[in-house]
Amino acid sequence: MVEELEQSIRQIAERLGQELRCSFVFSGKDRVLFPLESRGAQYFGVLSLEEPPFEGKLVTLDFQGKRFSVFPFTLGNARSLRDVIPELTPTTLCGEVSWGVVEESPALLSLVFGALWEKGVFPLSGTCTAEGKREELEKALRSSLWGAFAGGGRGKFGVFSQEKAWQFFKEASFLGYTVYILEGEGYVRKEVFAWEESQLREAFFRMSSREKETWKRYRDRSFRFSQDFVLSFPEEHCLRLLFAYFPLLDILEEAFAFLENQDIPFDLGVSFEKLPPEAHFFLAEELHRRGVDFHVLFPGIPEGDHDPSFHILLARTIGGYRLGFSCRDPESLPSFPEDWRSLYLFSAHPGFPALLEVIALQDPDFLRRLLQEALEAPGALSALEAVPDRELPGILEKPSLRNAVRNAAPLLFTRHRETLEAYLFAFENEIARRLREHLNLR
Repeated sequence: MVEELEQSIRQIAERLGQELRCSFVFSGKDRVLFPLESRGAQYFGVLSLEEPPFEGKLVTLDFQGKRFSVFPFTLGNARSLRDVIPELTPTTLCGEVSWGVVEESPALLSLVFGALWEKGVFPLSGTCTAEGKREELEKALRSSLWGAFAGGGRGKFGVFSQEKAWQFFKEASFLGYTVYILEGEGYVRKEVFAWEESQLREAFFRMSSREKETWKRYRDRSFRFSQDFVLSFPEEHCLRLLFAYFPLLDILEEAFAFLENQDIPFDLGVSFEKLPPEAHFFLAEELHRRGVDFHVLFPGIPEGDHDPSFHILLARTIGGYRLGFSCRDPESLPSFPEDWRSLYLFSAHPGFPALLEVIALQDPDFLRRLLQEALEAPGALSALEAVPDRELPGILEKPSLRNAVRNAAPLLFTRHRETLEAYLFAFENEIARRLREHLNLR
């Protein structure tokens, strides 16, 4: 049967004028489904007795008394597949470590999903600051569903939307996203920390009753979390903290109420560029006091900071949410304590360097061109030309260069998508192997 199936796939490929590859097989009660990949396009095959309930059929063949039909992997068809394959339904965060990723290529995303599942990690994919644009949200959702489908559906997964305004969550909620992360930095009144004493006094006399009640809970108090870690809230600093972060509490309460009223499963999070431990404690305590069930907090631990212990201690003590950590370079993750698997990690384009390493072996000149465009520096090409071909794969071991190419992934895929997808298709196994090696999970 395997040989006959491969022959049928070759016939379909000839009709479509594309090379096709079948990665996994999903067996159901009445039908068998196959993810089918080509260079830069995604399809799926259905082997069944009856006409499948999908749209846009491209090819149909007879196969051992059944119909073998091929359909495009559109978002509509992908969502319909969830009725047949429950594993393709996104879920909220699971108990294990969760890793959010963004990739420009659905094919590369499926390799990332597969590698994370193999490591026992709950993968999420989605979009950052789509600003409610339905086409971007649909594209990210389709890519996530393909990641789960072509990745073999070997575990649960989620789909996240990270936005600058909670109102942008509306479109994502209609589409079935499961994790919503608000960029909180824009709602923090940082100018408060530079106010003159007269400005602070004036704001004090205008405080609402709710603000006063909150202020009294922290004014001139200290909270001990360990022998060496104490948070203190002297009166003036407590006032500044209150005026700076109180507006964000109202925003998150509003966002939570909206999502809760949608009657959908969801997780809510908030991210920062840099969050002081006092603000971390204040926000977490007050959100819980308001009944806001937030699930992830990104305190904005700087890249290269290998001691996020005070944030971990706060999260463990307060409880009820995960600590989020953004890492551009998965190989430079800090050494987390034993309970690190309760964290939420995020990386943009973690699979892209593995693709470039393979290109370095196959076409060194093309890699030099990609690196030059990624660095966009006049002297970059001459410096790269001095690197022997045999050393090019290793050049990507430098963290600064890996970060540069990750940041440039959207640009490079825009300019060279067809070629990059061709390499993905031709060297999928090798790219997947390198990707697994890069994921620094213990």
